[in-house]
Amino acid sequence: MTAVGVTKRYRGSERPAVDDVSFEIAEGETVGLLGPNGAGKTTLIKMICGVTTPTSGEIRVFDADPVRQPVLAKSGIGAMHQTGPFDMMLPALDNLRIAARFRGLRWRDVRPWALEVSDFLGLAGSMQRLVFQMSGGQRQRLQLVRALLTTPQLLILDEPSAGLDVAGRRQVERFVTWLREEHGVTVLWTSHHIDELERNSQRVLVVDRGKVLRFAKPRELVEEFGSTHLLVTVEDPAAGGLVAAWAESAGLRAKAEDNEVRIDDANARDVLPELSRYCQDHAIAITGVSTAVDSLEEVFLRMTGNEG
Repeated sequence: MTAVGVTKRYRGSERPAVDDVSFEIAEGETVGLLGPNGAGKTTLIKMICGVTTPTSGEIRVFDADPVRQPVLAKSGIGAMHQTGPFDMMLPALDNLRIAARFRGLRWRDVRPWALEVSDFLGLAGSMQRLVFQMSGGQRQRLQLVRALLTTPQLLILDEPSAGLDVAGRRQVERFVTWLREEHGVTVLWTSHHIDELERNSQRVLVVDRGKVLRFAKPRELVEEFGSTHLLVTVEDPAAGGLVAAWAESAGLRAKAEDNEVRIDDANARDVLPELSRYCQDHAIAITGVSTAVDSLEEVFLRMTGNEG
């Protein structure tokens, strides 16, 4: 899938929703789409799905234009959106049967695969239940089954873990990994749970104000934009504030919480000798020293100017 110079302007808007965006996603790759609210993620997804037309530029999905060649482009796309209506008074299985008919699919052809996906997602025992009797997490996973009535070439996941607990989120993650590894499915995944994008994406497309900030591996983003922090544990929690005050007097940013002090952007080799002398002079017992690097979430906030 490729995008070349894609721009989308809505009438009356001060700036483009998507502004000269270009990228290429390889087959079988999982890409996280990351950006703050209003960054242009939803508009970009709509253009990929052929729901809206770019003002300029070109998107190609399986070498086809989603607007000019919708059947060719959309035939291999499966999309799970944040919300999707179910007939709450019908069993889950009947909802899938109806969805298949709307898509022009023969239920008997897609039924084995739909049941396999349902089983993988832990819904095998719930398919005869009325949808209103299912939990929010079960309905969310049923949305994913509905998006996957056939094995897609490209799977678009828009907040797939919304409403899921930790176990449910990990279940979806394992399933997406299985799709990619066993069936070569390309995945474009957007989520407010940045940690799941960090775990599961080969690369992350970071957008803000309609523009691409970076398109790189999570590790590369952390190395480029992240920082190393020194974590100092002291025996007496009351001494944490003293250590933090010393660090700030040395021009460093520090925060004490209970008996742990985090010193930001600090190299242990540079800081520890002076810190050790200060603690020795003030009878402060250090019980542990370690380092930590920024997570992708912290890097994302820094890139988009939302560190706080």
